[in-house]
Amino acid sequence: MGTDSDWQAWGERDPYFGVLTQERFRYENLTPGSFDEFFRMGREEASQVLADCRRHVGEVSTRCTLDFGCGVGRMLIPFSQISEMCVGVDISQAMRAEAARNCSKFNCRNVQLVSSLEEARKKQETFTFVHSYIVLQHINPQRGLGILAGLLASLEKGGCAALQVTYAHSKHRDNFGAPPFSRRLMRRIRRPFSLLSRRIRGSEPKMQMNTYDMNRVLFLAQAFGVRTGGFSFTNHYGHLGMILYLKRDGDVGARGNPSDEDTGARPEKGPT
Repeated sequence: MGTDSDWQAWGERDPYFGVLTQERFRYENLTPGSFDEFFRMGREEASQVLADCRRHVGEVSTRCTLDFGCGVGRMLIPFSQISEMCVGVDISQAMRAEAARNCSKFNCRNVQLVSSLEEARKKQETFTFVHSYIVLQHINPQRGLGILAGLLASLEKGGCAALQVTYAHSKHRDNFGAPPFSRRLMRRIRRPFSLLSRRIRGSEPKMQMNTYDMNRVLFLAQAFGVRTGGFSFTNHYGHLGMILYLKRDGDVGARGNPSDEDTGARPEKGPT
């Protein structure tokens, strides 16, 4: 899932497990009961996200909703049921196809499914609510920060976003959540060989987990007009993160950079 091809493979082989890595959601284990539970959890989480968003930033409009990394529609469907129009983005054609079948089952007629953020913005230039949950962590941060900038840019003025990012792992608590440099180096060295080994063995696609520098994430938020926000912590099997609740109530600075005027900063006085 760290690469587009990995996520494509999850969509083809085991789409529900790819979204929630619990054995009862394996394709071969999926029953009517576990299918209902999968979407019940999605409804509950969507409701909680909106409640937390309102608590942190005030009123939230779901008139036009964007769900980035929508998978099979677990949270896209409950969002669509309270939106005038809803766009789901997922790189995997198989995931989108499964999401389309699920939207039909739940009688969601106001959903459009696309493969990229660029395609989404051709459907709707800006959105009143932008959402992404347990998605960015599977994308290399250098690329992910560009996607995050695109999500923030797609938020209309006065709109709100709920964006989940991962920043550390609890097993590295002695290093404030970050792996030691030696481990990061070995991971980079081993990666090409592990990819080749999986292709030879035909084993499952990788589920890459990445951490983000929160300084950069918050800089982007402010650069794209966010002046109000809050967060709640997340913990997925020791992967520590947060959902950022952001309201874009300012204008975007030149070239996406916040000026002193944008940020409310005041120049320091020189020596007197």
